[in-house]
Amino acid sequence: MPRVVYQIRVAGAVPNRLLEDFSGVEIAADPIGTTLHADLTDQAELSGLLAALRRAGIVLLEVRREQAFETEKDSAAEDEADSDGQRPSNSV
Repeated sequence: MPRVVYQIRVAGAVPNRLLEDFSGVEIAADPIGTTLHADLTDQAELSGLLAALRRAGIVLLEVRREQAFETEKDSAAEDEADSDGQRPSNSV
């Protein structure tokens, strides 16, 4: 499953303890507030992070999707599809 990086801008500071449950989140302070770079697996993980910020009373300024990238598993599946001319099934 492709991972997605989101840039989340908030007003004020974000306590480190708030982000302990979220791996792949980096914090950068700026003059206006804080920018989080969150490397997430799906929308549910994004929703959980935004809900945690809301519960803490942190004001959300902007959410922007930065990029998507492939995991090694995705890349291997594409290589397999290229070699036999068929796409692998994504059944769950």
